[in-house]
Amino acid sequence: MSQIIKLNDRLGLQDLKRQFASKIAHRNHAPTFYTEIEARNEFGETLFTKAHNETVLGGAITVLEKLWGIQSKLKVDSINNIMGINADLTPEIGDSSANEKDHVCLWGIGIGGCGDTFGSRRTVNFYEREIGQNGHTDQMIPFRVVSEPFSPSDDNYNKYFMMNRRGDGLYEYYLKAFEITPYIKVLWKDGAEGEDGSEVDSEVYNTDREDAIEAFVEMHLMISKSDVQEYFENIGKPEMARVNTIGLFTGRAITMDDGRTDYVNLKLFSKLNTENDSLVLSASGSDGSVGSGSSRSIEYIYRVFVA
Repeated sequence: MSQIIKLNDRLGLQDLKRQFASKIAHRNHAPTFYTEIEARNEFGETLFTKAHNETVLGGAITVLEKLWGIQSKLKVDSINNIMGINADLTPEIGDSSANEKDHVCLWGIGIGGCGDTFGSRRTVNFYEREIGQNGHTDQMIPFRVVSEPFSPSDDNYNKYFMMNRRGDGLYEYYLKAFEITPYIKVLWKDGAEGEDGSEVDSEVYNTDREDAIEAFVEMHLMISKSDVQEYFENIGKPEMARVNTIGLFTGRAITMDDGRTDYVNLKLFSKLNTENDSLVLSASGSDGSVGSGSSRSIEYIYRVFVA
């Protein structure tokens, strides 16, 4: 008689288990990845650090399909279909399994992550598939709203994607490329508190060191001073310019009829809700010289750990 032994593996996230055991106890599932996210303003000041996102169902399924080369019976619909942008070019939900062309490639923002009062940040549910709360597509807001599409000679041409032409003739761009190409780091955990350790080299297999090793991918996400402002100006509330949700998306690039690149099969991979991050500076800005109504920028340093 054969014996069946079940082996459960969390992709090597033993550190996550130790650090978050008390938090996981009251969750309905453990996080898929361990993440650390830091936000800085344009003055280099830290807005928050070591925040942790939630890998959602679409992201978890994509990882499994990619690593094992199989298809899940459960399908998560794309944001293309949900929002009606490039929906005619994106695969039907039954054919939307991740293939070699799908990868984490873009990110988006929203305003559904918290209420109006301090401490009202909303919990991200594992089953969510949108930047906003379930069914609230209006809570995903565009980075840019412009009168004409960006031209190939414009630096923005290769920064903004998921373009939508509105009924009033304006063009919205809902997703943005990373500020620099993401990169993988493999480090010894020998750094001082809060600092990165030294890099692991190719001779690691011959070492007798006992320090732990961490491996992660790092992404840089930038909300520039031009982002978001046009959307709030267009709805007549420039003083309300803000974000409180960021999300990573997987997708596959295609060439449109007009020659530009855009993306289909776009699925929410992970999501972070924060307190409101205002994108408007008052007269008492950090350098003492910023006038009321001036826009501000935020850079997010986003790390996803697998060990």
